[in-house]
Amino acid sequence: MTAAVLGLWLVVLSAVGAGDTGGRQSRGSVSVLATWTGDEGAAFRELLQLFTDESGVRVDYQGTTALREVLSSEVKAGTPPDIAVLPSPGELATYADAPLVPLQKVLPADTLAAYGPLWKPAPRGDGAVYGIAVKADLKSIVWYDANRHTSRELPALAARDGQWCAGMGGDATSGWPGTDWIEDILLQQQGKAVYQAWATGGLAWTDPRIGRAWRTWGSLFGKGAARPALLTDFRDAGRKLFAARPTCALEHQGSFIRGGYAPKDRAHASFAFSTGLIPGADRTSTAREVSADFAAMFHETPQSRRLLAYLTSAKAQTAWAENTASGRTRPFFANGDVPLSVQPDDVGEKIAKTLKNSRSLCLDASDAMPTRMRLAFQRAALAYLSDVAKGPDALLTSLEKVRTDLHKERGRPWLSTVCG
Repeated sequence: MTAAVLGLWLVVLSAVGAGDTGGRQSRGSVSVLATWTGDEGAAFRELLQLFTDESGVRVDYQGTTALREVLSSEVKAGTPPDIAVLPSPGELATYADAPLVPLQKVLPADTLAAYGPLWKPAPRGDGAVYGIAVKADLKSIVWYDANRHTSRELPALAARDGQWCAGMGGDATSGWPGTDWIEDILLQQQGKAVYQAWATGGLAWTDPRIGRAWRTWGSLFGKGAARPALLTDFRDAGRKLFAARPTCALEHQGSFIRGGYAPKDRAHASFAFSTGLIPGADRTSTAREVSADFAAMFHETPQSRRLLAYLTSAKAQTAWAENTASGRTRPFFANGDVPLSVQPDDVGEKIAKTLKNSRSLCLDASDAMPTRMRLAFQRAALAYLSDVAKGPDALLTSLEKVRTDLHKERGRPWLSTVCG
């Protein structure tokens, strides 16, 4: 073979090897499973492309709203993804006996230090971290139209019948907005210690303090408001705030919901902490309910180590926010090193600042519960709202049976802590 022909072959082979990595030779691949689809999925794919452009590692991403079913099936078959992003710490605890990789051995110490203990669950009870929050949201807040109302008006509005925009629909998880309500009421009325004892399976559902939270929730809807809530999807409920003739004025929902408001409405959507609007709440409380998506590693490879380090870094999360397409709301993070300035307005900065103070925060209680308990809670919330006058006692007795049955099972189905 002549030198000229050999040189030509080297050029061809180099071009083939580069593939679609922009001239960089492929350095392997990593598989990721998460719940993000639609706009969220598109934004996450853009972040993954930044990672590929930088590292040469290809990412095979699957976004699905049926993550529990898909991941369970793949784990049983012995073919889980390298990394899964789970929508709750309770889902993470489900895989406590699976071959999860301890994250202390794969993440840089400074990255781990940027997250408070709340954001690093140790579901096996041995102190080893098996999940880390790559995205977070603030709950314990109430949205309103700042063009129509001032924050001073909100307590009076909350006390009036029919002022709560509510939707219980959520496909296979219908009822979860009701569980959020009950959890937040309990947290604001009884404080972190009672909330944590209940969320971790140590307090009976038949405890009078739990019943009080349910009855408080029922009292907020007044006559005729419960049925529309049962027939409304949670994604549609808050849009009534901004109607030409609004039928309600307040929405109790997490920080993510602002992304569902129309862009023209989003500009004047503001929020207040729920503490001052819940009957019987401790007005001095700074406790807030939060939720997060937790990344877990099922296969340790050089590629999966590199991607998880990237996803949990302040650099990548800042890029995730700043590269979010115009017209979309920016995500929030638990990483204390992500600057508040990545949020484009005062509302976003206030949410981001609250998420940094993990000592005041408690994870969503139903998110932390075993799957069977969580699903039973969601169904009970729907049943209660369908007949508030009947009271919650029979439902709470049924939920208590689920709790006691779970305590008889082997393993560690409950997290040991949910509050910072």
